[in-house]
Amino acid sequence: MPHDPFLGDRVFVYGTLRRGFVNNAATVAFRAGASFVAEGRLPGALYSTGWYPALVEDGSGAEVRGEVWELATPGLMHVLDDYEGLFEEGPPEYRRLRRAVRTDAGPVEAWTYVYLHPVDPLQRIRSGDWADAFNPV
Repeated sequence: MPHDPFLGDRVFVYGTLRRGFVNNAATVAFRAGASFVAEGRLPGALYSTGWYPALVEDGSGAEVRGEVWELATPGLMHVLDDYEGLFEEGPPEYRRLRRAVRTDAGPVEAWTYVYLHPVDPLQRIRSGDWADAFNPV
C-alpha cells in the first residue's frame, strides 16, 4: 500500500464526529482509526445547518469547542473528506484547512473543515459547542 501522507496528522472535529454523537459508518471508521488527543478550541463561530454544524471563520473573537484526534489508519483522511462532501458534484460545503487549535496542553496544528456557504444568523450557537444545539441553556 502506498504511503499515506496524512498518517499522524491531527484533525479538529467540532460536530457529529465528536465522541458521543452520530454512530454511522464514517463516525465509526473515524473513531476506530484515530486516537483522541485533547479537547480544543478554534477561533470562529458555530452555526446549525439543521442536521450538522458549520464552523465559520468570522474574526469575531468567538471560539468553537471540539476535539483533536490523530489519524492512525491509512486512508482515513479520504473517509473524512468524503463524509464532509468534498468529493460531491457541485460546489463543496466545506474546505479542509490547517489551523492552530488551543488545548490545555498548548497549541496544536490540526486539519479542520470550514463552512463555505452563507449561514443563518438566527442559527448561531453562541456557546460554540455543538452539544448545546441539543441541550439549549
